[in-house]
Amino acid sequence: MKHRLYLFFFYLIIMSITLHGVIHANADIVKVGTEAPDFTLPSTQGKNFTLSAYRGIKPVIIWFSDCCGGCEGKAKVMQGLLEDYDIEILAISMLSNAYQTAEFVERVDIPYPYLIDTEFKVVKAYVGKYIPDT
Repeated sequence: MKHRLYLFFFYLIIMSITLHGVIHANADIVKVGTEAPDFTLPSTQGKNFTLSAYRGIKPVIIWFSDCCGGCEGKAKVMQGLLEDYDIEILAISMLSNAYQTAEFVERVDIPYPYLIDTEFKVVKAYVGKYIPDT
């Protein structure tokens, strides 16, 4: 468990450094300390998930993923957090191809909802203009 916690903080630091540049380049995205905008997205399983359904119940980690090779390791770290803490994880794919996302989720055996945002509305609202091309 200690190893997972170190990995979590490592990824958190890397994400913070990465997002720092994105945040300063995109003035209209969600700011730290403000209420997260609500959204509803379908999962790879076809069920819709709404962020506001979790408000006041338990913490939610929103993970934006482009389903790359490095994301496989991050997916396992997220799974460890899900097992060790009373949280929810909503992964949001940054791929325009829903089939590729579903294939990734099945191959990596991800137990938490992996949401499809093919129009990048939530991705743009939370992350900004950066959308990886894979």
